[in-house]
Amino acid sequence: MIEFSVFMYGLLAGFVLLSAEQNRRQSRPNPTMVVAVGWGLFSMSSILAILFGAVALAIALGIHVPGIPHLVAP
Repeated sequence: MIEFSVFMYGLLAGFVLLSAEQNRRQSRPNPTMVVAVGWGLFSMSSILAILFGAVALAIALGIHVPGIPHLVAP
């Protein structure tokens, strides 16, 4: 399931970036849907980066994170 999600994210991100670049070259405003999908992808990416950073910091500080196996044998 994660592979499908990553694939869809890549397709959407590519579509948004290509559409925005083409509209910029032709001096046209971006359609509302392209802007909305772009903001949604940006928001999702930002939230995931913050969450993964928090988990990485917790692991680095030695805090047990439920659902993640211990990396160091006792």
